[in-house]
Amino acid sequence: MKNKILLTTLISTLAASAAHAQFTAGDLVVLQEGNGLAALTSAGTPIFLDQFTTSGTFVNSVAIPTNGVSALVNSGTASSEGGLNLSADGQYLVLAGYNTSAGTASVANSTSSAVPRGVGTVDASGNFILATTTSSFFSANNIRSGTTDGNGNFWAAGAVGGAIYMGAGTPGAVSTTSANNRIIQDIGGNLYFSTGSGSTRGIYEISGTPTSGANTAVSLINLGGSASPYDFAFNSGMTVAYIADSDNYTTASGIGGVEKWTNGVSGWGFDYSLSLGTNGAVGLAVDFSGANPIIYATSTSGTNLFDIVDTGSTATGTLLATAGANEAFRGLDFAPQAAPEPSAFALAGCGLAALAGCRRFKKRKS
Repeated sequence: MKNKILLTTLISTLAASAAHAQFTAGDLVVLQEGNGLAALTSAGTPIFLDQFTTSGTFVNSVAIPTNGVSALVNSGTASSEGGLNLSADGQYLVLAGYNTSAGTASVANSTSSAVPRGVGTVDASGNFILATTTSSFFSANNIRSGTTDGNGNFWAAGAVGGAIYMGAGTPGAVSTTSANNRIIQDIGGNLYFSTGSGSTRGIYEISGTPTSGANTAVSLINLGGSASPYDFAFNSGMTVAYIADSDNYTTASGIGGVEKWTNGVSGWGFDYSLSLGTNGAVGLAVDFSGANPIIYATSTSGTNLFDIVDTGSTATGTLLATAGANEAFRGLDFAPQAAPEPSAFALAGCGLAALAGCRRFKKRKS
């Protein structure tokens, strides 16, 4: 009877632990800068991950540490910072910033030897880990985003240095084809990043997920010399892409906002821009599951969260949420999913195995 009670308790405890989560898969998570108490400045600024339903209802907020060895902050006025990405396995949100306390003056201008740059992860239960830091790269300039393959390898993008490996191996640039970059992602086992610098502004691809070497980044989607691309998303077949363009949308030009591109026999071609009113876009997440993709975007101004159902070139955004006073919305992605949990039968099996082990131990002891 005692063993049965122990088994029941074990299963109940494990099940309760598995059920706890801060994020719900399918919801939206927005990287918010500022705590609402003081005006945003260039000093180190607190980061929060705000969860919203896809209809724009606020759910909760997870605070990233602002002091101590795991602190990670952003500049409150650097609108190019604050990228947010899901890991390749969908189990972690990945963000980049400065490993220093909130309030550190002119944080983006600090040297990385004095203020290390860092990449952190947050899982479905809201647990934050400062995964890696560097005292060599992004010195005296912005670190903007990070990505991971979920296997201990991390890459970061920022204003200088190119695509930087920051994993378990020796940190270093894996490609300097474009030095000034914004959002970096691991998609399908390849690295992709956006750049708004130079004449070939757009999305670049690095074959594979290299951890060293001078790898060539190929211009995949060229938005042209006046565009300002940030976040981006591809469908599973890599035939459709949406790109957040921080340029404000204008009816006359038909560009800015969220751009749609398709991959045809002649390569990637521009289809049209989707309007967020007059707003440009920086953060982006796309639900490709339906006949008409649903695009979620944060505005360049940092004030708004929108959605757009892509029914064609005349589709326009709907306002879902607005940042509070002294706060700014930056990066955006879907909430992480919890790691697969063992079934109740598996838990029971573990419990029975443990109890059987106890019996065998007692029998040998007797």
